[in-house]
Amino acid sequence: MNTNTRIVVGYDGSSDSDAALAWAARTASLTGDEVVAVIAVDPRETPRGTAWPDSWWQDIEDQARTVLADVPTVRSRIERHVAQPVALLAEAADDASAVVLGSRGHGAAGEIFLGSVSQGVARRARVPAVVVRVPQNLASNRIVVGVDGSEASNRALEFACARAALTSEKVLAMHAWFPTGVALDRYGYVPPVSGETVEQARSSLDEVVAKAHADHPEVEIESVVRRDAPSRALVEASRDASLVVVGSRGLGAVAQVILGSTSHDVIHHAHCPVAVVR
Repeated sequence: MNTNTRIVVGYDGSSDSDAALAWAARTASLTGDEVVAVIAVDPRETPRGTAWPDSWWQDIEDQARTVLADVPTVRSRIERHVAQPVALLAEAADDASAVVLGSRGHGAAGEIFLGSVSQGVARRARVPAVVVRVPQNLASNRIVVGVDGSEASNRALEFACARAALTSEKVLAMHAWFPTGVALDRYGYVPPVSGETVEQARSSLDEVVAKAHADHPEVEIESVVRRDAPSRALVEASRDASLVVVGSRGLGAVAQVILGSTSHDVIHHAHCPVAVVR
């Protein structure tokens, strides 16, 4: 059991942050991590620059304790901060095992957790950032991971397999490839040169999956190559997944973007929690 690391959770008392805190607590019950619920209010959001009353903070803390009570064996604590949330959460997670956020919040403190904070933390955190929403298929027992041959996606596959080893789930390693600038022939078929590229993608994916299976022989790993835009393929696969895992950036044109377009799109549109791995 791990007694030295923690999972940091951005918490604001909204139903989405409840889901994030519950996800973190269930994960910590498997890993032995401590759960740290961080209530962060941007000083610009305080009413006329005055401090929020203690009763306001206490109400949110009480709600957090109610969520944590469902997993009583997990070590936990709650922190209050008046600080810029993205910078605070990224820094708080520096030596954590993960940072976890709800997909949206509410009110003066909560609304900032929609989009800007989740994207900002995913860009800046040095550890996996998980954006939690309730899975569309609650019975799903598979983790979907995007694999494109980049180092970030290899680490994403490792993260997915390590989690699957704890949860006894299956892993679907997906390489989505969409040919651009390729004209179809007169019958509507993709030219052979494109087919050869798909075969190369399959060979590369098989090699990566074989290594992952050697490292995690207890995990069942399925692989698939889809001729589709990566973000669209992963979002569609998320309908029957408990978690989607993506690298923070991939190959090609998005490689120079701190948070790649695929990661960005999947965070916003997936039908289950999303983990972004740097």
